[in-house]
Amino acid sequence: MISSPFTIACLLSVLAFPLVASAKYISIDTGECGGDVSATKTVVKSEMYGSRAKNFRAYGVIAYWRSEDDAKKHQCHVEYRLYISAHGGEFSLVNSRTWQTEHGEIAGIDLIGESPDGSKFAADTWIAEGDSEGHWPIVYDTVKKQGWNRSLADKIQVRIHGCDQNEDFVGVSNTGEAIFAIPPSEYDDSAKYGDKGLWHFNLQTGRVYRVRRISGEKW
Repeated sequence: MISSPFTIACLLSVLAFPLVASAKYISIDTGECGGDVSATKTVVKSEMYGSRAKNFRAYGVIAYWRSEDDAKKHQCHVEYRLYISAHGGEFSLVNSRTWQTEHGEIAGIDLIGESPDGSKFAADTWIAEGDSEGHWPIVYDTVKKQGWNRSLADKIQVRIHGCDQNEDFVGVSNTGEAIFAIPPSEYDDSAKYGDKGLWHFNLQTGRVYRVRRISGEKW
């Protein structure tokens, strides 16, 4: 079960952040996982992402399965995978993570896009229940062929006066930091909760910090 609350946000703010490519998004819920009881993996593959410079391609995969004992506990095993092909070569698995979902939870993977200089690629693996969501961003360095994956947890939420707001994963910087947008609060857009803006999340150190603040009604 998710311990920290997040307001679910599955759509990117493409108009507000034009450098971000549209996400390729797939998800499964425990209802789908809870169909036929089987230890055999069901695999769902995302659409293909092609870089602007055409020097790499990427796609995401969600695999899920459950045993009879899992079914009794209303649980499901979910595996996230990210594959990348550089310069027309074969696809390689660059990141994977397994999670055990519980009743009512949805698991998903979004292909977020590449950095302005094309050296970094970002994807989001997430779990959601109701209006709560947890993010585990992936950032992959296409030059060094090295990747990082770290939980965002409540690192941003505790910095914005305890007001639950959307956390939209909208891009990746040239230095490899995941970029999150905090749009106006759905509950209270007063000056008290005026911390909306852009935040960077360093997956190597775990540090989060705001790079742009937007206050008032304008977004």
